[in-house]
Amino acid sequence: MSSALLHGYLDHAATAMPKAPGVVEAVAECLRSGAGNPGRGGHRLAVAASRIVEDARERAAHLLGGDPERTVFGAGATALLNTVLRSRLRPGDRVVVSALEHNAVMRPLRALEQRIGIRVRVLRGADPTGVPSGSEAAAAVAEEPTRLVVVTQVSNVSGAVLPVAQIAASVAPVPLLVDGAQSAGSLPVDVSAVGAAAWVCSAHKGLLAPQGLGLLLLSPGFEVEPLILGGTGSRSDSEAMPDALPDRLEAGTPNIPAIAGLAAACQWLEAEGVAALHRRTTALTRSVIGELRGIPRVRVLESGCEYVALFSFTVEGSDSGEIAARLDREHGLMLRAGLHCAPAAHRSLRTFPGGTLRVGIGPFVSPAALERLVAAIRSLAA
Repeated sequence: MSSALLHGYLDHAATAMPKAPGVVEAVAECLRSGAGNPGRGGHRLAVAASRIVEDARERAAHLLGGDPERTVFGAGATALLNTVLRSRLRPGDRVVVSALEHNAVMRPLRALEQRIGIRVRVLRGADPTGVPSGSEAAAAVAEEPTRLVVVTQVSNVSGAVLPVAQIAASVAPVPLLVDGAQSAGSLPVDVSAVGAAAWVCSAHKGLLAPQGLGLLLLSPGFEVEPLILGGTGSRSDSEAMPDALPDRLEAGTPNIPAIAGLAAACQWLEAEGVAALHRRTTALTRSVIGELRGIPRVRVLESGCEYVALFSFTVEGSDSGEIAARLDREHGLMLRAGLHCAPAAHRSLRTFPGGTLRVGIGPFVSPAALERLVAAIRSLAA
């Protein structure tokens, strides 16, 4: 896709495009001369690949406020969420979740509910967009013994930021698992200050890195068993998985090109400052929401909470999918329409089953693209 076409790309909540400066070059250089297999040999390309992995691990942990020794790479946020849930939950266990969870959380939980009889308690949230408070989470945990609390840090439908640190403190000592897919890189994150037992994100959204890579950051003392077993390049004398992290959770050959891209993306994000990028993109978000709010028949899903640079809206009497198709075809604007893999959130927001149009604003979106969006919606709504 040409750079000119990307000027109308407003689907950064699905995946960031374009990626951070330096990412494409890092991936290409890795494939040209550095994509050996880390830990699988002592020759120069194996050593080079190991350095790529550890450099990216250090950079990502520093950016997100985690411990590099407890920062794990995986196939994506979905795979790592499954790893934590399937490792920690046993027959009859009770789990408390927000009403805003993505299917990367809800589908594993519902499957475990059917297969081994876990019990799922959903927090509805008093906020109009379903955001739960720490006191609501604490009350739910106090109802009966609870094994785990799971919340998204940012709703992938409304962009609302959940008070995860408050929730973690309120439900302690019950461990908290946080889905940070929409917060990493889009919001200043300090995992060590959140108080979560485990925090998961993908690399390809706000972190502006390639697809096919996720990160799991574990707090001290919170252990997870691997979902997949296999070679790690370490302790090859044993047919059991190594005890030490991150090897215990990193079976198989890692996605070295994507990891090289992540290192470049983290370097760019550090230089630019995530807080500065967040201020800039949320200012654009506030501006376009204000314009859309003034258009008859347009309803923007808003919350009194803090939010990141993504939001959803509907046009009364119109099909969101049809509007998205026309925005792409007639105006060169690419948005996502539908339920965004989060039916629970749409039920909470009263937009099920029709869904919404979702706007995701990345750091390279121009005000001109958003002006085109407002003008196009004004015309279509009329």
